Amino acid sequence: MQISIRHEIPIDINEIHALEAQAFGRRLQADLVNDLRDDGALWLSQVALIDDRIVGHAAYSLAEVSHDANIWRFPALGPIAVAPANQRQGIGGALIRAGIEVVGDAGFGLLFLVGHPGYYTRFGFQPAVPLGFSSNWVKPGGSHEHFMALVLDQSLIGCVSGHMRFHGAFPDP
Repeated sequence: MQISIRHEIPIDINEIHALEAQAFGRRLQADLVNDLRDDGALWLSQVALIDDRIVGHAAYSLAEVSHDANIWRFPALGPIAVAPANQRQGIGGALIRAGIEVVGDAGFGLLFLVGHPGYYTRFGFQPAVPLGFSSNWVKPGGSHEHFMALVLDQSLIGCVSGHMRFHGAFPDP
């Protein structure tokens, strides 16, 4: 099985929507991707293909980190989806690795996401709260391990911190 990753092209949009809805069993994430695209906020959108058929998708938008008067923007991964019939075949991992490469090549030193720590730590993600970041996705006193960051530039740790907000198209947690 040969997996190839490429940027989305306009003819992929309907297939991406159907894949996202199928993978999550609802349209919320599929509609979110369309809303991000419509708002011009879909910073990166990659598809995974097997035999020229889209079997996976990863969306990246820019999140805002603010602390006092300082504001920084970094990519945030999500949603990411793999067709149910193709899950557990390395497609999600291939999408994540390809996205990390693009993020790093673009000069970003951090990448955020909300996801399962047992899965994303294998790619180098770690809980973001101990690194100095907060988010609406973390309730005071609640579990925080699902709010994660990948540090691509270690010099940012201790220099950049604050509250991270996803693009406004994301629903409130």
